[in-house]
Amino acid sequence: MLRRTLWLIAGASLGAVACKDSTSVTDLNNVSAEALSGGLTRASTQLLVTGLINSTRGDLDSRYIVFSESMARDFYRLDNAENRYITETIGGPADYSGFLGGGAFSQFYVTVRAGNTILNALPSATGLSAAEASATKGLTRTFNAIALYRTLELRDSLGIAIDVNHPIEDPPAAFVCKPNALASISASLDSAAAELAAGGTSFPFTLPGGFTSNGKFDTPATFLRLNRAFKGKVELYRGLSRQKPNAGSFDAAITALTAAIGANPTTAAGMQDGVYNTYSTNAGETRYPIADANIFLNPAVGDSILAGDARKSKIQTVASKSLFGVTSTYKTVLTDPANLTRPAPIIKVSEMILLRAQAKIEKNDLAGATADINLVRTLDGGLAPIAVPATKAAAIDAVLYEKRYSLLAESAQRLVDLRAYSRLNATYLKKELSGDIFQSTLPIPKRELDTRGVTSISPTCS
Repeated sequence: MLRRTLWLIAGASLGAVACKDSTSVTDLNNVSAEALSGGLTRASTQLLVTGLINSTRGDLDSRYIVFSESMARDFYRLDNAENRYITETIGGPADYSGFLGGGAFSQFYVTVRAGNTILNALPSATGLSAAEASATKGLTRTFNAIALYRTLELRDSLGIAIDVNHPIEDPPAAFVCKPNALASISASLDSAAAELAAGGTSFPFTLPGGFTSNGKFDTPATFLRLNRAFKGKVELYRGLSRQKPNAGSFDAAITALTAAIGANPTTAAGMQDGVYNTYSTNAGETRYPIADANIFLNPAVGDSILAGDARKSKIQTVASKSLFGVTSTYKTVLTDPANLTRPAPIIKVSEMILLRAQAKIEKNDLAGATADINLVRTLDGGLAPIAVPATKAAAIDAVLYEKRYSLLAESAQRLVDLRAYSRLNATYLKKELSGDIFQSTLPIPKRELDTRGVTSISPTCS
């Protein structure tokens, strides 16, 4: 099976990428090489796609959410037994050999490997039409691109490995710089879009309920909206790149996001349309990953929300807790340990609209950006619309407010934005502890350096 993996997943078995996701399918922990030896069938395609989607669900785990939201000044995780959630997010740099510095990394490559298993097997598939094979490629390639994008969210200018689908005995994959990684991810999303467009009217497998619970995303044509949403997101941040900004990316972002959004929503429920990870408390199933009594909100989150904002329902005032030099009196219902089955969006329409607003700001279309901001502000927040901001900086303030409260605890989006707008600093944020360095990225894990025999990785951009 061809795949150039990082060393941390090179020795993993196929079963490591697929956990049992439903009682209606074969045990995904025991998909054997023999099951693929005669060529991919409809049954084995279902198994592998279910495993891939389960792996993508694992990507949005407590490490990815808690680490990024802490660095972005939304979360405090106050655990008496573990101070590093504070000392290595806002109190100083993460240890590259510890759980925080080495976390939120390998899982994404497990997902990519699960996807590559499918892509490598498709040429020998039996029982799939050409259209069905194309649809399967498009979905798989989309999820691979999303996994690589999420890896980059937490490593940023340090770069990531992209070219990982080569023989297992090959040397470890080289890291590429952020602009080149974004360009590669964008191109992969475009390839996937073409494959989805040639994918006929249905997938040759069944998708989980989170693809139809909030809008319809379970056919090649409707799943294309998810693909275009991430295309737009990637293009926005290509344009905002400090290393190598891409001039045409803002137009590309607006085009892709408009296709993903479709008709603008007219109700609050429409803002929640999107693809969701779903969870269960049944035996062998995955539970909602950030249901954690130790997670508090940074006081700035509770203190900064406007009076009358409907999203205040996400925020709870609780008994004060002080630990490791910080104090909070706020929690969020989004981390309530009593709710282990809360669905979690991969991306939803409110985020797509706000991403489009950001691209319009960069095009100096402040009126168009304000229209998008007000869609979310009025429908999701229940607030009165704002006037067109007088300056670009004021427009950025407005869009970041909406993103903070509409997308709280959903992804690394706030950390990415603070970096992109050069706002992860004392000019815009409170320095919370004496050792606060406004850490913007997690380090490359030590095991990655060791396997390459280096002490640092600094990819250059051509």
